[in-house]
Amino acid sequence: MTTDHDRRRFLQIAGTGATASIAGCTEASLLSQDDGGDEGDEGDERITAVVNVSQEDFEELSEQLEAGEIDRSELQQELEQRRQDAIEEFERYVDDEDVTIEESSDEVEGLYLIDGDDGAILEALRSGPLTVLYGSEAYDLIIEQQQQQQGPAPGEGSENETDNSSDGE
Repeated sequence: MTTDHDRRRFLQIAGTGATASIAGCTEASLLSQDDGGDEGDEGDERITAVVNVSQEDFEELSEQLEAGEIDRSELQQELEQRRQDAIEEFERYVDDEDVTIEESSDEVEGLYLIDGDDGAILEALRSGPLTVLYGSEAYDLIIEQQQQQQGPAPGEGSENETDNSSDGE
């Protein structure tokens, strides 16, 4: 019985963790930012695009895990591979269509600030490589949230940490 409980808990974490951290939490922040931030962004027609594993792929892998066909590490590996495939598919799509990647993030892989033909962007959302679209202001907010969740990068900690690590010799 413990195994079933562990699997369910893992599925909850795997399924909601990545998606909620990018989509749900950001959406709540964006709603609170909408009140005063529109004046400077009126002319910005760029869109924040998030590329991730499709819901169908996630459900398929979850079923395989529950059926015992794969274990947790195989699930994680397969999710990461499918995520990379979706990112590559999106980047190929952008090369072939009237869509431009204005910015991409090193901190949040699969996060892009894009511009281009509305129809081409919607087709990318319909066909699968894109999973979420937001206004342009979401790009920086998502990066900020990711940085807050991860904490300071190496070398960006407090002065005492930096001094201690460099004075050791």
